[in-house]
Amino acid sequence: MSLTPRILKFSKTIGFKIAAGYSLLFACSFVGLTVFAYVFLEGTLARQDRLMIAGEVQSLQEQYRSGGWTAFDSKVLENDRLRKNNPFFTRTLPAPGRNDHIYFPQYWKDFDLSLLKQMPSKAVGQWTSLPNHTGKYYLEVFTASHADGTLFQVGISTQDRLAILNRYEESFFLVSIPLIMLAAGGGAFLSRRTLRPLRHLIDTVASIEAGRLDARVQPTRTSDELDELGELFNRMIEKIDLLIQGMKNSLDTVAHDLRTPMTRFRNIAESALQKGSNIMAYREALQECMDESDRILRMLNMLMDISEAEAGTMRLYMKQADLVQLAARIVDMYQYVGEEKGVRIETDFAPSAELEVDADRIGQVLANLLDNAVKFSEPGSVVRVTIKNQPDHIELQVVDTGVGIEPEEIKKIWDRLYRGSQATHKGLGLGLSMVRAVVHAHRGTVQVASTPGCGATFTVCLPLRAPLFQVKRS
Repeated sequence: MSLTPRILKFSKTIGFKIAAGYSLLFACSFVGLTVFAYVFLEGTLARQDRLMIAGEVQSLQEQYRSGGWTAFDSKVLENDRLRKNNPFFTRTLPAPGRNDHIYFPQYWKDFDLSLLKQMPSKAVGQWTSLPNHTGKYYLEVFTASHADGTLFQVGISTQDRLAILNRYEESFFLVSIPLIMLAAGGGAFLSRRTLRPLRHLIDTVASIEAGRLDARVQPTRTSDELDELGELFNRMIEKIDLLIQGMKNSLDTVAHDLRTPMTRFRNIAESALQKGSNIMAYREALQECMDESDRILRMLNMLMDISEAEAGTMRLYMKQADLVQLAARIVDMYQYVGEEKGVRIETDFAPSAELEVDADRIGQVLANLLDNAVKFSEPGSVVRVTIKNQPDHIELQVVDTGVGIEPEEIKKIWDRLYRGSQATHKGLGLGLSMVRAVVHAHRGTVQVASTPGCGATFTVCLPLRAPLFQVKRS
């Protein structure tokens, strides 16, 4: 890669734009401040020169009043001794007993003094500027008058003022270049340091794209917005990785579980074909195939619902409902199932339990818990369903006195397609996975406590406030 494309690529980066913008802002601010200081200094020096001229005019007027032209001349000579470096220009204009006279004309050889005679000199209180031969600086002259009306002029050269401004300009050029370079370096350093978390994020995305799914953004511990973005990205990747692993495990399990019904499909069809043109055999085979297909579809639909709930995308149709009435309907349905097995279902409900839920989904939760409780209970035992109102949630409990759950299986029962060691009944192994997924979608919790041989207690807590995501109100 040649140098020019690299420079073009670098010039398009955010770091370069920030550094360039910072340097440009600093340079403009520095130049603007310097120009303002130059104008201020120039104005201050000009006012200072005019104030000195005004002071000299007042002093000469006082000397003239006290001793006439003799005192006036004496004051001019005294000022000459005191101001050798920057003397005052002094000129007396023609008056009775006084000729046109310029004091110390040798000091003003750089100026064409003959131009003074061509300028109007009768306007008292006026300023006149006389350029030197090069035109770089001027002689500023003020016309004043004595009490008797006689005129005189006092001035000063702007050469010293120009020298000070020139030194200021030289200092500006000597200081500005290092400062601008320092600003550019500082801008590059700050932009690189500030955008370091973004660079880590880009590197992490590139690593993930290359197949390293375990790559994570390095935390900077700065607690700023970019550090927060990195933490959110890591949490998002961990969640995605968890979902991918769950999906992979589910697909493996589904593939394994589909092998049996698909084999049954083939065996049923093959057996029907071997019986020849027997209509009844074909009818029975088709019926069995329909039963198997219904079981497979039910399993796939439940897996999709669980996946949506775990991903936070399950659509909940929220409405205000009385959990007591909902539970009463479910219990009435399972009373018949319990009677067939000899299991009695008892209830202990609060008078009412109003909250905002998806009634169909919560009905599924209670139905699954009751179904398991009846299945794993011995004839003659009791299943108890209770509903209690708590300050910030409603508590639903299903208690059975069945075979219970082994301690090592407590965490596994929530996994998809898992059937415990005590499972002797036909099932998909998705009921408890669906229970947990729906309850979590409602921002609730579900827990289990069990002692092997003494039954199990499932406790569902549903918050009184509605979930904040994937909510549709009917």
